[in-house]
Amino acid sequence: MIRTEEIIRVIIEENKRAAARKRRQRAFRILILLLVCSIAVPALTDTGGAAALTVPKVKAHAGRLTTGGVTRVFITGSVSVSKGQDIVVYDTEETRELARQKVTASNGEGSFLVWIPQEAVNQNGPTGFRVCSMPAKGIAASKTIRLSIGESKRKKEQTIKCPARLTLTNLKTKASLKARTSSGLPLTYRSSNKKVAKVDAKGRVRRMGNGRATITIRQEGSDKYKPAETKIMVVSRKSNRREQIDAAVAWAVKIARDNSFSYGTGSGAHHFGCYFCGTNYGPRKYMKPSSRYKKTYCCNPFISAAYAHGAKHPRMLAACRHAYGIGMNKSDYYRFGCWKCVGKPAYGKLQKGDVLVKYNHVIMYIGRHRLVEATGGTWSAGSIAVRHLSKSRYRQFSFVMRYTGY
Repeated sequence: MIRTEEIIRVIIEENKRAAARKRRQRAFRILILLLVCSIAVPALTDTGGAAALTVPKVKAHAGRLTTGGVTRVFITGSVSVSKGQDIVVYDTEETRELARQKVTASNGEGSFLVWIPQEAVNQNGPTGFRVCSMPAKGIAASKTIRLSIGESKRKKEQTIKCPARLTLTNLKTKASLKARTSSGLPLTYRSSNKKVAKVDAKGRVRRMGNGRATITIRQEGSDKYKPAETKIMVVSRKSNRREQIDAAVAWAVKIARDNSFSYGTGSGAHHFGCYFCGTNYGPRKYMKPSSRYKKTYCCNPFISAAYAHGAKHPRMLAACRHAYGIGMNKSDYYRFGCWKCVGKPAYGKLQKGDVLVKYNHVIMYIGRHRLVEATGGTWSAGSIAVRHLSKSRYRQFSFVMRYTGY
């Protein structure tokens, strides 16, 4: 039989072996931990490890420097932990790196100066930047701030006042844009199609042919004002019937209100020809403009000249130059190809531009129960005039000719 003393001795020895194994395991774990620490600590302490674990504080401001007419933008400031730091400047969306500089000072505070590319700066307003301080090694740490660079003197907006659209016809071949800026600065003009419309340096437009063109008006700006630009659509076309009638009436009324024109008497009286064509009869037939040239009109040459020089009808103009005008018969009108007889409409149905005819006189109806005529037989201001058309006088005329256009 085993004695009790031997059993106790075996248990004690076994406990000692177990305690030794635990001590060896604990020592091994400590050794592993020390090994890990020996690898990690140099990474944390190498070249300013404290800086890698510290968020650097950045102070910065922006400025402009102009030399030789060229303006450059810079950002200057300081970073609290400078060694191993990179100063990186981005745009506001952080999509593009604009500049980078490495701060090589000690672990203490260091300064930096970063120049910004010219193309990244808005010349007419504020520009936003993001300035970041980035460590070269260790745990990443950065701080971002916003800067706004504005011009020392902001440029003002300027506007261009001008018509939005311009229509030119064979009756209105020239026009002035009369454009001006709110700043009062000079303008430049450019036509997109010189075969349709030409424009000079003063903004005067001249019709060259039918079509469309765009007139670009631009002001280049100055030290105080931003550039400005606007465009005008120019439509060039042939005039329509209504425009031709309005032009003929306007021409006749203008002559009637010019007291230097009259019906004429004696050697100055005539029944054919036009003052503006140089074909009106005076002391000599087909008298050319001179001191003896008479500013006279008879009734039918006066109406003919209104549609020749006012409406610019080609066949009426040719007839005016050849010293014969419309007459007292319907056939006299039909030869021009721009008239039709409408009989004798009711007094209230007359239209602007209608020519009222009787055996010895013609007049032009200009609307609102008014007429314009050359009559009288005396050299007076009232011989060519605008008058009221009464119903009783209208009954004296035989028929009405209406202009159809070209």
